[in-house]
Amino acid sequence: MVRLEEREYERVRPVFEGLRYNLVVDSVIDGNTPAWVYADDAREPRTAWMWNRMDAMLVAGRADDDAFNRALGEMIGEKAIPDARRRHIPELTLHYHPEAWEGRIDALLPGGRLEKGLRRYYAFGSPKADWRRGIPPSCEMRRIDEELLASAQLQNVRQVVGWVRSFWRSDRDFAQTGFGFCLLQGDAVVSWCLSVFVSGKDFELGIATAPEHRGRGYATLMAAACVGHCVEKGLTPHWHCWEDNRPSIAVAEKVGFENPTRYTVYRLYLVNTLGQARS
Repeated sequence: MVRLEEREYERVRPVFEGLRYNLVVDSVIDGNTPAWVYADDAREPRTAWMWNRMDAMLVAGRADDDAFNRALGEMIGEKAIPDARRRHIPELTLHYHPEAWEGRIDALLPGGRLEKGLRRYYAFGSPKADWRRGIPPSCEMRRIDEELLASAQLQNVRQVVGWVRSFWRSDRDFAQTGFGFCLLQGDAVVSWCLSVFVSGKDFELGIATAPEHRGRGYATLMAAACVGHCVEKGLTPHWHCWEDNRPSIAVAEKVGFENPTRYTVYRLYLVNTLGQARS
């Protein structure tokens, strides 16, 4: 098993063909998302694994390469999981293709609390909501740019900065290649939506609302603003969420996402609800 250089990532695109509905795959290969990428062979990979240094790990190719699987399990246990815990990532998800990996998951993620989780991937149909008609008089929609990210006086802006720097190499890379919007109420950022993975004209969206401002429809306004931007610029928005995340599902369907495809992942929990590492 070898770790690939970024210039070698293109070689694993065919290996991950069955997982490319997850835009993170192409976003990593295109160089937009920082990641670790390993393969069985650097020149002609048949099996590969990638991790976006956040919650998403993906493995694809031959599931019967026992030497690769042992090496990958050791690397995940000795390097990836400790690195994630140091950065307070609460859980990791493992996406896999083909189904033959089902019988190998315990070897790749040993000694942790595992459970299966069901996720949705939505296709985009047409816009259904206009944020301009729903924005409260007390609020202002703002583009997330380098100037806003540097506005230390804004409440909750550090959370937005954290999102950007979790998915992008730098604020500048995000500003040049990605996009996002936030809702301001006075001097507070109350909700935000931004591109987390990008490949060509495909943009996957991530969204959040400050806890004290939830339940007011702000997430729908933010998603509508980002969807509207995509339509205006000829881009294709993507949306993934957990099957049991009813608020995210509701927002997606309100702004024009439809026909969800369901897929299964494994969840490895690293932190419990009290913020303590699980054994």
